[in-house]
Amino acid sequence: MKNVRIRKMSAYLAGHYANRYYVLLIDVLISVGASLLVFALFDYFSKIRTDSIWYWNIALMSAGVSLLVSLLTKSYAGVLRHTTIREMWRVSFASILKGGLMFLILYLYVSRNDAIIFGGEWILLFVVVDMILTMFLLIIVRILLTNIYALITGTECRFMMNAFIYGVGDDSVNTLNFLDKTLQSRYRCVGFITSDRKNGNKLLCGYRVYHFRNEAEFARLAAICNVSVVIFPSNIAARNERDGIVRYCAEKNVKVMVRPPLLALSDNMFHNTIREIKVEDLLYRDEIKINILEIKQYLTDKVVLVTGGAGSIGGELCRQLVDMPIRKLILVDIAETPMHNMQLDLRSRAPRVDKKFIIADVRNQERMDYVFKKYSPDVVFHAAAYKHVPMMESNPCEAVTVNVFGTKNMVDISIRHGVDKFVMISTDKAVNPTSVMGASKRIAEIYAQTMGREIASGRISAKTKFVTTRFGNVLGSNGSVIPLFKKQIESGGPVTVTDPRVVRYFMTIPEACSLVLEAANMSNGNDIFIFDMGDPVKIDDLAKRMISLAGLQLGKDIQIKYVGLRPGEKLYEELLKDEENTLPTVHSKIFRAKVREYNISDVYQGLESLRTSASSQDKEATVAAMKRMVPEYKSANSRYEKIDN
Repeated sequence: MKNVRIRKMSAYLAGHYANRYYVLLIDVLISVGASLLVFALFDYFSKIRTDSIWYWNIALMSAGVSLLVSLLTKSYAGVLRHTTIREMWRVSFASILKGGLMFLILYLYVSRNDAIIFGGEWILLFVVVDMILTMFLLIIVRILLTNIYALITGTECRFMMNAFIYGVGDDSVNTLNFLDKTLQSRYRCVGFITSDRKNGNKLLCGYRVYHFRNEAEFARLAAICNVSVVIFPSNIAARNERDGIVRYCAEKNVKVMVRPPLLALSDNMFHNTIREIKVEDLLYRDEIKINILEIKQYLTDKVVLVTGGAGSIGGELCRQLVDMPIRKLILVDIAETPMHNMQLDLRSRAPRVDKKFIIADVRNQERMDYVFKKYSPDVVFHAAAYKHVPMMESNPCEAVTVNVFGTKNMVDISIRHGVDKFVMISTDKAVNPTSVMGASKRIAEIYAQTMGREIASGRISAKTKFVTTRFGNVLGSNGSVIPLFKKQIESGGPVTVTDPRVVRYFMTIPEACSLVLEAANMSNGNDIFIFDMGDPVKIDDLAKRMISLAGLQLGKDIQIKYVGLRPGEKLYEELLKDEENTLPTVHSKIFRAKVREYNISDVYQGLESLRTSASSQDKEATVAAMKRMVPEYKSANSRYEKIDN
């Protein structure tokens, strides 16, 4: 029964934080108590006895000053149970500021009123002792609460895990510093580890640097030091060791953790930032940086609407947008349950941001007209689309209805309602498409860009600027290979790969969405932007890497089964960027595509033929109409190849 009560208390504490205004009240009371205690001691040892009114004066002075400095320094705003050294400095600064203000007030009061408290020459000594006691009490209360929380929730020292920090560079030292500064860290550093022989057996920040040459030596060091975790200071460091210590850890059941970039860390969240490594951390690509300040400046006080807001890309866009100084975020999606989950996520993540969650179909003109009329969005991110190649190959009429005419509907409504910028999320599969899905997205691009040119030329009176962003596969999106492989590995296999020669370009969802925001900010309109996806990755290698990271052996614990290419799939994706079809931009990872321009009358004529075929549910006629609009569309591994012939 006692254990049950402790577990319930732990669960309650884990999900509830003390109201920060209660913390402010406690801090002020502690500060006042410290001032009264010091004053009482000085009064006791003083030759001049003071009236009781002075105790009230000191209490009121201390309360007013303490409240002011707490509000100025935000010393009360941190989560007490996760107090960091940085917050200790904030509390210390608040105490010093209190001492300075108290000295000024007391000195002026004594001088102006010719009052004697306990001797004018003792005022400085009083405020110094008061400052030190206040600082001590505020810090000791935070340390006590941190340790009490650790005892209750079972995270005290005996449950900490011994860890090696990989490398001996500045990033590795910074990782150690963050572990030391985090009072609630789950990891205890026992040393640094490196494969560089010249740095072996040295001391770094008081910790030994261990050197290993092979898997056997690593296993011996891990056993001697009782290490269960290796922490990498960055994704790049882990990527460079993917065939070394990362593989050794997987085979020896040692966890591999990684510290995200320093810019991603926040004062009160560091206890969650050392996380287990993911396969996307091992991609062959440097970390992508964006100009976050310019993006924030662009989005300041904007009403932003995201279609497909509950999907993989749209959802991550919304998560990044709530960190921007926008006025309102409108999420539109047809899927009820995913939208409900996004509502719960964003309300807890950003409770102060004004958000509206709209269940609507982008194909429904009346419904979307109502949404635009009610909320008047300034920027639209159009992420709603059907994206799965084999599924759309079997359902071309629906692909056209959603991807083409859903986009057309959103473009037309955005123009009518004076949207400033319309950002369309497209795909690398729109480049020389071989599938229905890729061709449908290319036609959507054509319509958006053609309307943009009509506006720019003055033939259509409107102000909307159109931006299209193309990128390849995103790791971890709904229905992508990462969740599929993970599920297959957890169930014991086999892991299904279409063909051992298949290669794809990959990017993480947060990276892709960050570049979408960057592109939206940098575009002056009517651009198709292509993202640098890095080097292509063999799907076969990706599957093997995931099996290894799971601590399993290929061929022994789990098998790979090759099932052949699916309808519409390519063996190799098109090269997204080269000097012949792209131009550079100010961002090294974003390129401007050179694309064919279309006449508006030809586009309308092609769309009308496409609408007629799709409405009649004639699959072959629909695909034929798509091929007329996109002459470079040649079907691959598909029943529609006969139309090409």
